[in-house]
Amino acid sequence: MRKRIPLLLLAIALIFHFMLCSFLESSPSGQYPENLLEGRVVDVIDGDTAKIRLKKGSLETVRYLLIDTPETHHPERRREELGIEAFIANREIVEKRQVFLELDLQERDKYGRLLAYLWLDKDKQFMVNEELVRRGFAMPLTIPPNVKYAERIHKALDFARENDNGLWKRARKRHFSTAQAWAELPYLKGNFITLKIKVKKIIKSGNRNILLADSGRFSLVIYDSDIDKFTFLTPFYGKELKVVGKVMAGYRGGEIILKDPLQILSFGTDN
Repeated sequence: MRKRIPLLLLAIALIFHFMLCSFLESSPSGQYPENLLEGRVVDVIDGDTAKIRLKKGSLETVRYLLIDTPETHHPERRREELGIEAFIANREIVEKRQVFLELDLQERDKYGRLLAYLWLDKDKQFMVNEELVRRGFAMPLTIPPNVKYAERIHKALDFARENDNGLWKRARKRHFSTAQAWAELPYLKGNFITLKIKVKKIIKSGNRNILLADSGRFSLVIYDSDIDKFTFLTPFYGKELKVVGKVMAGYRGGEIILKDPLQILSFGTDN
């Protein structure tokens, strides 16, 4: 009887081991915590997108969550300032490397791309999304419900601003009034500037809150998904702001999209 007990324990241990291995093999997270997907970067498309071959074999186009880098080949906006630099930085960080993808609540965008936080290590010490913001090559892009690391990205933006990295250094040397920016719009599109604007009124258009200037056809835009970040600054009426951002051509003229309060350098009346 004594000889049968060790054999029984061994059998139980083997069964448990088999069940555990089967679970890990069938689980999307594999051996990594919090649903990390292991893969290898096979191509870098631009500053915030890469093609990644997952360990299980599928090839995915992966869009980095919570950030937006300048365009390199947009069909309408063409190449924007720092777009190539962002692409090169992304390539230097991830090309041909083993990476770990962390998904959020919404796994894919409307184009079918996988949405992920990209880590270089399974212990989650180095996030590529965050690093691109820290270097000044990306701005925050918050689209709920994927907001898990929004505060971390905000701190990375603060680091870039304080250290004058990337777009912040470019914008620091370029100061425009709204009238000047409107007059120079064809040359400023896609570039980062510092804009001085006095807000005449605010209008709502769909999910856009548009802060119209008192002179020049220029405005600031805050999307509904970001508006709560700016509540401590309201009301905007009659206030003069100095902001940093990328110049874009909109329906009402030139515009800069505010995605984070750190873009506002000063806020008051007649600065």
